Amino acid sequence: MKKSLTKKELEHFKKKLLSEKKKVLDEIGGLSETNLKHSISDQSGENSRYSYHLGDVASLSYDREFSMGLAERQQKYLEQVNEALQRIDEGTYGICKVTGEAIPIERLEEVPVAKYSVKGKEIVEKQRARTNAMAPAPQPAATSGADTGEY
Repeated sequence: MKKSLTKKELEHFKKKLLSEKKKVLDEIGGLSETNLKHSISDQSGENSRYSYHLGDVASLSYDREFSMGLAERQQKYLEQVNEALQRIDEGTYGICKVTGEAIPIERLEEVPVAKYSVKGKEIVEKQRARTNAMAPAPQPAATSGADTGEY
């Protein structure tokens, strides 16, 4: 298996990642503009702070929390995109951080932020499972944390 991508392949993935970055920034901006910057009174359309219906306030609060969760997830993905762009600049893009083997182009096409080959990802997951098995049981939380977003 070859160790690195050609210049043409790297340019292709750089363009793909820059496109992803723009898309994510636009989505974060849209979430921020529509839900996160407006107060509940702005969203409810009410002038008086005392005329809210409890159900409306709860719904608007839920929408805001949901949007904040999406924005946080998008921010993490943006960090992964930036890391992938940095790996392109450093000449390490497309090389598994665990095994040192080339990540198949098919995987990079599907997950352009991938830093592990499938084999490397399995190794990381086994190590994580062993670490979690030795750790005390986590306390219940609002989110499961099952999706770490590492590829």
